[in-house]
Amino acid sequence: MSPQEVAVQAELTDTRAWLDQYAAAPAPLAAGLGLQAREVGALAMLRSHIPFSHFNMVLTLGCPAPVDGAAFAAIEAFYADARHWVLVNDHSQPPDLAAQLRARGYRADGTWDRVVLQAGAPPARWEAQAEGCEIVDAGNAEEWIAFIRSCYGMPPPVGAWLQALATRPRWIHALRREGGRVGAKVVMVRSVVVSDDGWAWLGIDAPVPGVMAPCFDDDLRVTATLLSAAAQAGAHSFVSDIEAPSPTRTGRAYDDWRGLGFEPAYRRDLFTKG
Repeated sequence: MSPQEVAVQAELTDTRAWLDQYAAAPAPLAAGLGLQAREVGALAMLRSHIPFSHFNMVLTLGCPAPVDGAAFAAIEAFYADARHWVLVNDHSQPPDLAAQLRARGYRADGTWDRVVLQAGAPPARWEAQAEGCEIVDAGNAEEWIAFIRSCYGMPPPVGAWLQALATRPRWIHALRREGGRVGAKVVMVRSVVVSDDGWAWLGIDAPVPGVMAPCFDDDLRVTATLLSAAAQAGAHSFVSDIEAPSPTRTGRAYDDWRGLGFEPAYRRDLFTKG
């Protein structure tokens, strides 16, 4: 795949994961949190009352959704002046998309680095690193839910949404306890969802490594556990993000992702307005 094709595939994999999360939310909770997802052709958008960028995001503008007057009209109608974010990556078209957003009143608000592992995964390497972690099931789902809610300060009703995700087809969740010890407190969680085409998205990480805590050792083991489980479920390629990127693409986060078989693929710049 060309770099452009990888970017389109990765963004679509990411988008499918987010749309599926929104679809999983119980109707009363979705109404209370203002969860809305809309697709206008190739353009995908999310909004909510949750004050995080991830939950109020234009996901596909310029990659692959066309950038034109109709797209901006759809965005303006959907958000109605509410704060939202737009992702612009190295392969977004047209090349002046960032400048167009600035001209429309958007301002830069952070950067993520997309990491991708294409077909040719190293399962033996994952198995060696996937130590002391648990796949979430009926026996530990409540601990997984409570840990995520605590990390992000989310109210109790969000537990119903996480419960729906805990048993949702194609989703796999893993947790790690302190020191990998049975019965110890949970210290790290992450999830993966496998698409029908074999691409998979890794997210719902708590805490976010390098942003919320220096939890790289625990995250490495949880991620390896998920990669092994997802490969057994049919995944052959994976996408995720480094939310505390380095301009030189060096450091512990990059070392760990490369050790798992990933490579940095492109930058994702966030722009916000509202």
